[in-house]
Amino acid sequence: MPFLNTDIPELSGFDTGLCLSNLDVLSVRQNRVHESILAILSELADALIQDAGGDPDTMDSILLSLQSTSDTDEEGEDSATERLLSSVDPVNREAICHMISRSGLYARLILYRMIEERMPSRKSFEDLPSPLPASVQGRVAYMPGSFADKAYLRLTAHLKAPRAATTTSFVDACEEVHSGLCEYCILPLENTYSGRLPAFTRLILRYRLQVVAVCDLENGAADGQTTRFALLREADEGSFPTVSTGPIDAEQDGPLYLELIHLTDSPSFTDLLIASEFCGLKLSRADTLPPFDELEAITEEMPPAAISCVLCAEASDLATFRRFLALEAPEDILTGLYGTV
Repeated sequence: MPFLNTDIPELSGFDTGLCLSNLDVLSVRQNRVHESILAILSELADALIQDAGGDPDTMDSILLSLQSTSDTDEEGEDSATERLLSSVDPVNREAICHMISRSGLYARLILYRMIEERMPSRKSFEDLPSPLPASVQGRVAYMPGSFADKAYLRLTAHLKAPRAATTTSFVDACEEVHSGLCEYCILPLENTYSGRLPAFTRLILRYRLQVVAVCDLENGAADGQTTRFALLREADEGSFPTVSTGPIDAEQDGPLYLELIHLTDSPSFTDLLIASEFCGLKLSRADTLPPFDELEAITEEMPPAAISCVLCAEASDLATFRRFLALEAPEDILTGLYGTV
């Protein structure tokens, strides 16, 4: 242990070799505890899969019922956790509560991953039949303009038989999708000068849209200035494409991104980031959203702080993260799973 300074007065007279030996023993014991926990979680995963009978919806119901189980004994006695905390100095109780919750979160994530590996929960987007009639598939609504025309050509280059449906406003473009007349619409999302454009986030929330592809166009008026346009479609209730990026079937120019709006304090945004990191997603950006009436309509009350975050999903475990969102953050809104074209 080269960083251990044996000249520290508090360490004088101690056998550093004995300390290192004790650390090695603790490391071995810790590894054994981890192996034991993994074995228990593996047995639990197999038991849950057997109880669910291979049905994903039944599995979700079982996991939700386990989370809502009371943390008290049948006789009404305090749980082991509560008895432990009652014997701890009050100064340290908050820290221990955080450690317990974090270890519980990791255990649940490991359990979700084991279940996903042994019983995939959802089909990929490409396996799902399109609910739209043939006359609507491939129709793209957008408000024409010099930038928008370029965005249309970029975003539809990989679509099968795209057809343009021009509108006089961005709201009308969203209405075309919402009313079932078009499959997609195109909206600007952000630019390097203003950042995220809240007005278009409102439209995405109001019309329940999801981003399926984005492209960045340079602004000829200023060097280095770009505007990001998005191809969006109406979100299917409960859908979460875990394998495919959706309608874009060609290779992306960059990694896959997942975008969502985090609405509540339970789970905390920190827990959401821990779960995303566990699943291999990296935080690309996070923006606090201003108060939107659309958010109040979705959550029945205005959330204290809604956060829009973009996660890089390259080489990630989206299936496990999907299950985490469905079970532990059901009020969060998935607003995009996309690549850059």
